[in-house]
Amino acid sequence: MADSRPAIVPPTVNVACQRAELEVVLASTLFSRAPALSKILKYVCEQHFHGHEDKIKEYNIAVEALGRDSDFRPDNDSVVRVQSGRLRRHLQLYYETDGANHAVRIQLAPTGYTPAFVRVKPLEQDAGGATSDEQSGTSAAGSATPSLPHAVEPGASFAEFKPAGITYGGVVQEELWVLRPHVRTAFLIVFALALILIIATSKGRWLQSSSRSLAGLPALPANQLGIHIRMGGSDPSTLGTEGNTWLSDRYFSGGIVFDRSDRPILRTFDQFLYQTGREGDFRYTIPLKEGVYEVHLYFAETLYGLGPTEGAETLRRFDVSLNGTQVLSAFDISLDAGGSSVADEKVFKDVSPAKDGFLHLVFSGGRALLNGIGILPGTPGKALPLRIICGNNTYSDRVGRLWRADQYFAGGRIVELTRPIRDTENRIVYSSYRTGNFTYAIPVADGTYSLRLRLAEPVWTVNKYSERVGRRRFDVYCNGKALVEGLDIAKQADAGRDIERTFRGLKPNAQGKLLLSFVPVVGYPALFALEVVNE
Repeated sequence: MADSRPAIVPPTVNVACQRAELEVVLASTLFSRAPALSKILKYVCEQHFHGHEDKIKEYNIAVEALGRDSDFRPDNDSVVRVQSGRLRRHLQLYYETDGANHAVRIQLAPTGYTPAFVRVKPLEQDAGGATSDEQSGTSAAGSATPSLPHAVEPGASFAEFKPAGITYGGVVQEELWVLRPHVRTAFLIVFALALILIIATSKGRWLQSSSRSLAGLPALPANQLGIHIRMGGSDPSTLGTEGNTWLSDRYFSGGIVFDRSDRPILRTFDQFLYQTGREGDFRYTIPLKEGVYEVHLYFAETLYGLGPTEGAETLRRFDVSLNGTQVLSAFDISLDAGGSSVADEKVFKDVSPAKDGFLHLVFSGGRALLNGIGILPGTPGKALPLRIICGNNTYSDRVGRLWRADQYFAGGRIVELTRPIRDTENRIVYSSYRTGNFTYAIPVADGTYSLRLRLAEPVWTVNKYSERVGRRRFDVYCNGKALVEGLDIAKQADAGRDIERTFRGLKPNAQGKLLLSFVPVVGYPALFALEVVNE
């Protein structure tokens, strides 16, 4: 006999609660380390919030969320389908761990990419059913039932609640709280008095230039990502492929903003970073706490040198000084990067704020250009180590080392494996690889470096050892000098599948880069990851 009971319709979730849940998920440790997945989730949810479900299509996700070119063809590139499968697994894992007690959950349709926000039964309620008193927030004994994160009724103000039990950067927040009117008033009074005191004691440092943004710089976090500012960017924050959060433009004086979103940039997945910038004579005066930092400057030439241009070699040359010391002289972006529309990065270690507590960057010469500034907690006397996975996601291993998503490359392509080469704690490192004829231009500060390559044979594994040898051989060069010639992974790995090769005593070229070339001899190279460490 068919069940005649009416179907249970999940309660609706208002948009404020939906946005709150999305913000908490994106801020979680799990998703902050998966920038590509975060971009997809943010994109599909924003389209859902605005009622544009018809735009949630594979092509739009690839182009608008992941930064693929407009000639992207879903039938030839499965990146959206692969990443969406990962996104579903990430959401499932999140709600099994950090988000287990959330009353609102985000789900992605099993087919397609449309998100759904579902209100679920709180875990504290008995599976056998709650009493009417319990459902109203009071137990039968008369005590208040603890509220769960995001357990906010439709129509409630977003400002009236704070998520609880959620991990922000590894710190578990306090219990959910609701501000009663008198408590809220007292809090605002205290906040206003504190703000007046801060302004009165600031000695006017924040008013040095009327054209400088007065938005405060957050304290540098105790992680490896630091603070990043995007020149000309107006969005409050933008998530980069490496896991960096790019803040909107601030602390500037002088110059003009440009937007050239029609220029695809080589050697980076973060196309958005190089689509806007600041030009002219300008400066940045950035407040910093005492300490040692590593400063990264990001450039890409998107105007000159795109075709035959008379006198192009002198069209853009400018100087850069850092805390009064000139660090770049007659700098030409396209000549330094190896061409126009190529991402270029300069790295400076052992940087400390000036005596006034600010980092002073001055760009002069009339045609200066800058796309981004990165400021990372540094190590005295040494550049920070750089670890790159030949894949689309940033990853933090069990000992806390940060492995960044693929960057600084030109040529070749990424191949993702259905099963990792090694089932170890670093299995994610061995889940995808770059193959073909490719190069890496690794920007480094002055010094001497060690390079470690993680290589493996991903294809020729079923044949006998004698039949595998010789099927994949290639050369590796650094700044034109051969590091190894005729490298045969299968032969070097013996009975295994992976090898590590370390090369020491490497110095950057005149452009401050380790230019690595992987040249095919037989078949094509298979690189899974690389590490660059200042000796």
